[in-house]
Amino acid sequence: MDTRLRLIETAERLFAERGVNGVSLREIGAAAGQRNTGAVRYHFGSKAGLIDAVFRHRMEPINARREAVLAALDASGRGTDVRGLAEAFLYPLSEMLGDVGRPSWYLRFARQAATVEGTAPTDLSRQPWTQGMHQVQQRFDAALADLGIPPAVRASRWVLFCGHMAHALADREHLIQYGPHQGLPERSLFLSGLVDTAVALATAPVSPETAALLHHRRPA
Repeated sequence: MDTRLRLIETAERLFAERGVNGVSLREIGAAAGQRNTGAVRYHFGSKAGLIDAVFRHRMEPINARREAVLAALDASGRGTDVRGLAEAFLYPLSEMLGDVGRPSWYLRFARQAATVEGTAPTDLSRQPWTQGMHQVQQRFDAALADLGIPPAVRASRWVLFCGHMAHALADREHLIQYGPHQGLPERSLFLSGLVDTAVALATAPVSPETAALLHHRRPA
């Protein structure tokens, strides 16, 4: 394994376990076996650069798989089907999930690092390897618009939709590594149920109370 990849995988694990602000670049370099205390800065420039490198390392295959799922949805006439979009978000991402005795760290890393300013997930249109996710976001907004859901609600539903599935995957990743394993749902059942709840969250009718609050906040 070359130095750059060793630093990326070490950072992924340490950020997942301790948080982005809980680990220094020097600690990552030392844990990756680097004697040079500036190794991370040499290869990545900054913590944000290192975080982006971890995302790119994992998201390039995820993006390819997601674009394939979107193409299959288009071919079947389900290009803006909310359940299909939930599957396009979830299933490629779930392929990063480890198993008992073979843990993974990416899902917990992503939960910790997805909102770090200047990194790819904060601007999905910026990188080639986030274009699949960008397409899901745009189609999601169009699908909810067709359901008559107002723009302000659509924006917050997108955050909840993604967060619900990503956090559930991260929680499962933690349980896979540390247990308890008893009662852990079989993977396909877990994923299908997660899609169910994500679709329900995304497409819930806007209540009269919420509609009234939205009307009240509009400028005259």
